[in-house]
Amino acid sequence: MTRRAQNLNSLVRGRIRPSMNKYNLFNLYKKSKPNFRIMTLYQQKWSSKQETRGYHGEHIKENRWQSFFEKKLEGVAQLDASLKGNVPSTPMVLQTFAPLEKRLDYAIFRALFASSVRQAKKFILNGHVTVNGVVIKHPSFSLTPGDIFSVDPERVLEALGAKKPSLKESYKIDKMQVIKWQSYVNEVQNDPRKVWEKKMEKQKKVNSLYKNYNVNGVLTENSFASTDAAERKKNMQDYKIKKMKEVQNSIDRKSILKDIIKTSPVESAAAFKEQFGDKLAAKAFQVYQELPSAIVKLQTDKELAAELEKIVPSYKDGKPVGDFYDDSNFKKIRSQLSELQTEYLEKIRQDFEEKPLAQDELIKIWSESLTKHPKLPPFNEVEEKGTYFVKLPWQRGMHGLADPSKSYFTPWKPRQFLPVFAVLPKHIEISFSTCHAVYLRDPVARPGESEVISPFDEDIHERSYMYYLKNGM
Repeated sequence: MTRRAQNLNSLVRGRIRPSMNKYNLFNLYKKSKPNFRIMTLYQQKWSSKQETRGYHGEHIKENRWQSFFEKKLEGVAQLDASLKGNVPSTPMVLQTFAPLEKRLDYAIFRALFASSVRQAKKFILNGHVTVNGVVIKHPSFSLTPGDIFSVDPERVLEALGAKKPSLKESYKIDKMQVIKWQSYVNEVQNDPRKVWEKKMEKQKKVNSLYKNYNVNGVLTENSFASTDAAERKKNMQDYKIKKMKEVQNSIDRKSILKDIIKTSPVESAAAFKEQFGDKLAAKAFQVYQELPSAIVKLQTDKELAAELEKIVPSYKDGKPVGDFYDDSNFKKIRSQLSELQTEYLEKIRQDFEEKPLAQDELIKIWSESLTKHPKLPPFNEVEEKGTYFVKLPWQRGMHGLADPSKSYFTPWKPRQFLPVFAVLPKHIEISFSTCHAVYLRDPVARPGESEVISPFDEDIHERSYMYYLKNGM
């Protein structure tokens, strides 16, 4: 039968529990070693028993635990240990609570599929755990070497993920975020250069701080890569490509011919160098020379548009539409324009790749890309609908409730202080991608180490073992 949960995370009692609770972490941090010098032997054994039982099987009643207790402790000793110097001793007394590690609820907790042993027990009772493909609803189920156990991934995400906020908490945070974002956009619109320079200064400080580290935290030479800088660079590249395509889409044979005719007076190919470059200026000049003087001298846009339509007609179903010039001279002009168009489009592409954007243009692009977020509706309306619209640069959907159907924070993020408790046992092989684990063997003690994970020293376990060895005497 399970012991009732009373004052489990009391900061006054300061007991260390098999849990990832933040209060338990504080108790672990402040825990000091008991002063055995001022205690009688019985007091030492009693105090050690209290401390170790608070962590090992705290949810199991004392009589039940004593039925599990084994006087003979299992360990592994090297056969040639006596022949070697400075061989550490085998901490056999840490095996006192090894029988608990065989239990299914403890194995689930050790495999980091639950945030506490009590939660692991809850998962088992609710039918979320299978052993060798069979649903097991007994937390005390004893695993044997080779058993494969698994937990529903949704339950694991719930156990190891951040707490899911309520609709009211989420709305309060999002409302504050939207207010701050609106204030930031106003500041950018009033003085974009000032905000831009402030951002660049901050980025320089970050770069100088981490200049000798790469993204994996390894110390190297100038290997720091800023995610923000990379994101901004990508946005600028996307903008350059977008602008390039806009320019290229506006270029056709008619537009090129119009630019050639309007470039006057023309005495040599040098007149076209500014627009077409050194390589294409000669070809543009050839087209200009082939044009009749009457067309070159046209002044009004209406007359010029009519002539352009005759020189480079529009096509429908592969056939020219309307009146057009069909003599050999104009056929040659159309052929030259087609060749010039192909090379001109390639020149535009190269120019966009090679030419960096000016800072003023960058600031303008950046400031124009920032838009205000729509005002959130009143909470009484949100309460009726159960949802509201949020689309901020760093967040899509409600805070922590991007998927309201999930029982954990979405998008998923790990719970606080999870790395502190992430101690993986050697006797269990774990697959976090599928939430499966293999119980390889019963935990054993080896020279210098024990596979039973415990926050207490060997001397505390020794006195606890002595207490149960003598039946509490």
